[in-house]
Amino acid sequence: MHRKLDKIFYEVKKPTLTWDDIGGFAEVKQLVKEMVSLPLMKPELMKKVGLQRPAGVMLWGPLGVGITMLAEAAATEAGVSFVYVSGQEMLGKPEQVKEAFHDAVHEAPCVLFISDTEWLCPRAGCSYEWGPGNLRGIPPTFADKELSELFIREIDKIQENENVMLVGSCYRIDTVDQAIIKEKRRFNRKIFVHPPRAIDREGMIKIYLDKMPSVDPRVTAEELSHKTEGYVGWDAESLCKRAALEAVMADRDVVTLEDFEKALTQVEPWLTPDMTEVYLEIDKNDCPHHYAF
Repeated sequence: MHRKLDKIFYEVKKPTLTWDDIGGFAEVKQLVKEMVSLPLMKPELMKKVGLQRPAGVMLWGPLGVGITMLAEAAATEAGVSFVYVSGQEMLGKPEQVKEAFHDAVHEAPCVLFISDTEWLCPRAGCSYEWGPGNLRGIPPTFADKELSELFIREIDKIQENENVMLVGSCYRIDTVDQAIIKEKRRFNRKIFVHPPRAIDREGMIKIYLDKMPSVDPRVTAEELSHKTEGYVGWDAESLCKRAALEAVMADRDVVTLEDFEKALTQVEPWLTPDMTEVYLEIDKNDCPHHYAF
C-alpha cells in the first residue's frame, strides 16, 4: 500500500544524530555548539553575563559535507525538537511556508533548520560559475519575488519566540539575498563549512569503514584521506561501497587494500580544484567573520 506524503516540504522530529555521527570538522562543530546549542541550553545564564543569542545562524559550504547533520546534532545536544524545512520543496508553496514556521513555534523549544535558502531568497544577478563552464550545483529554479518576501516576513516573525533557534544553509553565501544575511535581526551569524581537509576526510572515511564488517587491516582512513582530495561525505560513502562491491565480485568476504585502490579510480570527487579555490576566496573576501560569538 502507498501512503501519500502530504508534507514532503518539512519534517518535525525528535533528533537522533550526535556529533560523533559526523566525521571531521572539529572547529565547525565547536562553532555550531556555541551558536546554536548553547543559546537553547543556557538562555538565562547568557542574559546574566550580557550575551545576546544569534538571531539566526547560516551554515554555508559544499553539498555533501553534513550541514543538515550538524544542525540536527545541535538540536540533539540541546535536547530540543528538530524542524527541517526543505527550501527546494517550498518553491510555489506560500501557505506551506507559513505552516512550517507556525509548527516551529508550536514545537518550541526547537531548532528550525531551513535548507537551500538561496532557492527561497536568491541574490539578483549573481553567478554560480566556479570556473569556465563549471556550474556544478546551480539551482535549476528559484522562488518568485512574492515568495521571497513572504519568507523574509516569516523570518522576522519567528524572532519573537526565543525558544526557536533559526538555522539556515546555502551552497554559496554570495548567492543569497543580502536582505537575510546582512540584516542583524535575521541570519546575523555565518559559519563556513569548508571543503573537507585531509583530517576531515579521515573522519568521514572512518565512519564508513567502521560500518564494514570485515576490512583488511592495511586499509586505514588516514592513508585514504591523502588520496581523496575533493571528496565530500557522499564520495567517502561511495568509495567504501565500491570497494566492498569489488570484494563481492571477486568472491571475497574481506575488503582489501586492492579493492580500495580500484574504487579510488572509479569514484570521482564532487569538488573540483576551481570550486575549492572559489570557496576559499568567497570566505576570505565576501564573508569575513568579525565576531567571536
